Amino acid sequence: MTQLVGLPGLLCEPSIFDRMAARLGVPCRALALPDGDDFEALVAALAPKIPDQSVLVGMSMGSYLALALARSLKDRVLGVVLIGTTASADSPEAALMREKVSKWALREGEAALADSLAKSLVAPARQGDPVIRQAFHDMTQAQGVARFAAHQSALAGRPDQTDSLGDITCPVLVLTGSEDAATPAEAGRAVAKGVAHGQFALIDGAGHMPLLECPDVVASHVEEFLKRHALSDQK
Repeated sequence: MTQLVGLPGLLCEPSIFDRMAARLGVPCRALALPDGDDFEALVAALAPKIPDQSVLVGMSMGSYLALALARSLKDRVLGVVLIGTTASADSPEAALMREKVSKWALREGEAALADSLAKSLVAPARQGDPVIRQAFHDMTQAQGVARFAAHQSALAGRPDQTDSLGDITCPVLVLTGSEDAATPAEAGRAVAKGVAHGQFALIDGAGHMPLLECPDVVASHVEEFLKRHALSDQK
């Protein structure tokens, strides 16, 4: 039977998938990302946890990992949903910025980091939402700044996956918020175009965190994707 496997983003807890999963009628198992500062080691650590007949649902950092897993686990992965994604590696400038942000976060602490991310990753219209802001604080406290810094290093050193997108032959849905400044729409469209069977959808009014900002909209897109490709009826 098909099982959704959630791969959360940087500093995000597996629970970020809970509200989306509540809308869907298939099992959903969200994984905690492993500790570590090496991207390929994170992929290797996650691979044994991916069951047969999986549909990976990766957001942000989790979407980069999902791309790598979909290539290496073709026999187990039936489909992929990518939320806020890009196949490109960090530019040298972006990698340096990750290092600077990590040093700042280690100096300033969890509360300052949570406030900063809630402001930079969420669409302006939702930045004042107390539920969303509290979610950032809860996840930051649970994850910790040291883990954030390690994962930032892993992201800064991740490989460019653009040229290997064609190796992904299962259906792929890419979702991007219209106000996502971290992974803009053109990056998501490029991923959908680069895979063999890709589809792109823009989520109007959302930023980089649709699973927090509008989980019901995400669930509707995922539900339609599963039905279109008969992925919810696999035995």
